[in-house]
Amino acid sequence: MGMSKEAERLRIYIAAPYMPRGSDVHDAARIAQQNVDRVIEAANYIHDIGHYAFVPHLTHYLHIHYSCKVDRGVWYYDYDNTFLDLWANAFLYLAPSFGADMELKRAKEKDLLIFASITEIPNLRQEEIVNV
Repeated sequence: MGMSKEAERLRIYIAAPYMPRGSDVHDAARIAQQNVDRVIEAANYIHDIGHYAFVPHLTHYLHIHYSCKVDRGVWYYDYDNTFLDLWANAFLYLAPSFGADMELKRAKEKDLLIFASITEIPNLRQEEIVNV
């Protein structure tokens, strides 16, 4: 008996840069938004090929919302690591940064399946995906 498609679906945690270092405040906001957009694009691709994606960068919107009463470290460490530790069985490392490198180390310690590019992730739908 073969594995069902559901059993083959990966739960992929996406690690990539978020906040730029050494940029002026206006450039930092623009670059952070570009970084969030890049991870969202990767997550949509991951969904298109039949897997699940966790986008830690979406906490950007929780953190900047007027109702947020927690330090950003709560999002980076408590929240994100919960998903990395308890949910993910795979890890996508898009580019180096202080946070992404820490997450990569943690993913290796947890012996997760690690991808360095979205093109390495198996396509369960076997359809051609454009705009990668």
